[in-house]
Amino acid sequence: MYLRTDETPPPYRPGMDRKSAYKSVWQRHWREFRKIYPERFASLYGELSVEKTAEVNKLLSCGDYRNGFRKHVCPACGTVLMVPFTCKSRLCLSCYRKKLYGWSMNLSLVMDTTLWHFHVTFTLPGPVARALFEKRFHCEDLITAAAGVYWKELLKSAGKTGREWQSGSIATLHKCGNALNFNPHVHLIGTRELVNTVTGEILRSPLLNYRRIRFSWMNAALRLFRRNEIFTEEEIRDIRKRHKNGFHVHLQPVNGTNNEVLFRTAEYLAAGYFHNSMITRVDHANAKITFSYKSWVDRNTKEKTYSETTLDIYEFMARMLFYLPDKHRKAIRYYGIYAHGIKHKLDQITRKTWARAIENSFDTNPELCPDCGAEMVGSAVFSYNADNEWHKLWKTHLLIGGYFRMKKGP
Repeated sequence: MYLRTDETPPPYRPGMDRKSAYKSVWQRHWREFRKIYPERFASLYGELSVEKTAEVNKLLSCGDYRNGFRKHVCPACGTVLMVPFTCKSRLCLSCYRKKLYGWSMNLSLVMDTTLWHFHVTFTLPGPVARALFEKRFHCEDLITAAAGVYWKELLKSAGKTGREWQSGSIATLHKCGNALNFNPHVHLIGTRELVNTVTGEILRSPLLNYRRIRFSWMNAALRLFRRNEIFTEEEIRDIRKRHKNGFHVHLQPVNGTNNEVLFRTAEYLAAGYFHNSMITRVDHANAKITFSYKSWVDRNTKEKTYSETTLDIYEFMARMLFYLPDKHRKAIRYYGIYAHGIKHKLDQITRKTWARAIENSFDTNPELCPDCGAEMVGSAVFSYNADNEWHKLWKTHLLIGGYFRMKKGP
């Protein structure tokens, strides 16, 4: 699955009939990777924890019908679609993106698209990022710092001071760049208006002062680093001297219809840091993996430039585990008016994720029979009965194009 644009979607192929180059890397090299990790990677990326090992094991079992599945049967012609339960591994590109889709397709429950929004990217200079990597700093703390900077800059631009004036922001941290290089940066979607939470008045803030927000971001980040003893006072003074224009902040209006605003928000925040479609070659014999990545976007024309890089497979695996979102840290956070009642709203974003994601991506309703168009009847088959159901199905059906279709003839 992928984030849809207006381009013609590819045909939908159910998971039972798809191969994953990404998953094959873990299937074929995980055992050797565990042997060499302590010597080759532990000093650079930290210990291979029990938690990360568990995420790999869940990925390796993903798609295994023996763990249970959803069974969709056409009452008219007998065609069957089997959808294995998700593995829920944060390392699984398919299942993790499925979770993000459930969030992204229900953003209208959280965002007010009648308000205008900015997409803001808060970045760090290379030397600062390298120091954070070496000192194992938990970069997720940068999310709240960035959200605070954005809100305070709106207040300053509007000439307001009271806490009753709030913006709405949704923000996340990406630990790496498109080439899987360590490059922590915060993506934030925030309202351009301030809302008075007492009176309901809405105030459009003037354009943000670009020079000032760069300095505000640098100051907020350095205060955070000082509290966590990442840099000494002397090092902080040196960083200020080297970056006399502050830390880079990129602001871009999020324009378009209501649906386009929601789509772009999902694209910026919920795309994930790697996709199976990026892989162009896997050389298992020589333990090499090649993938393409977006290396440049022209700010005026929006034209994208892509590059290709090749990594040692074990280095690739080590980086994927290093960038894995921490289990108990919220990857996407909400501030201001978007934080109000967020738990209840997120509880609603749980149903029909799979079917809606497929329909959004491929213009295909997976719950309709591909052969006769009838609505398929769904049921859950749990692990204790999965093996029996699987073998029973093979006696009467053949797997063709991802669907189990009735055998013809004797």
